[in-house]
This record gives sequence, structure tokens and C-alpha cells, in this order.
Amino acid sequence: MTDKKKASPGMLSPRLQKVRDNLERFLADYDLSQQEYNALIEDMKKRRRRIEGAGDNILDDLPEE
Repeated sequence: MTDKKKASPGMLSPRLQKVRDNLERFLADYDLSQQEYNALIEDMKKRRRRIEGAGDNILDDLPEE
């Protein structure tokens, strides 16, 4: 039986941490400036918040301009 514990709010689950590590390794292979890398990470965080809070606010789905 697997032990599924809820991660604390600041921590990622082991599966998500593995995905993040793989993504960071993948991105390290590309010639991205620090600014491009940070913009990509911020975009991913925004998308994650939208997915986690889906349906909470009708304005979540509006694109930022």
C-alpha cells in the first residue's frame, strides 16, 4: 500500500518535484537568458494557479493584456 501524504502548502508532491526537476534540466540545455527563464517560470506559476483555482473566479480565464 502506498503512503499518500498531503504535501505542506509550500512543498511540491514528490511527483511534481520530479516533473519540475526534469523541466529545469530540460531548460538548462537551451540557451535562455535569466530573464527569459524567469518569465517562463512565472507563466507556469500563473497557469498552475488558474488550474488549481479553476471555477473560483470568472475573471481567471481572461487573458492578461
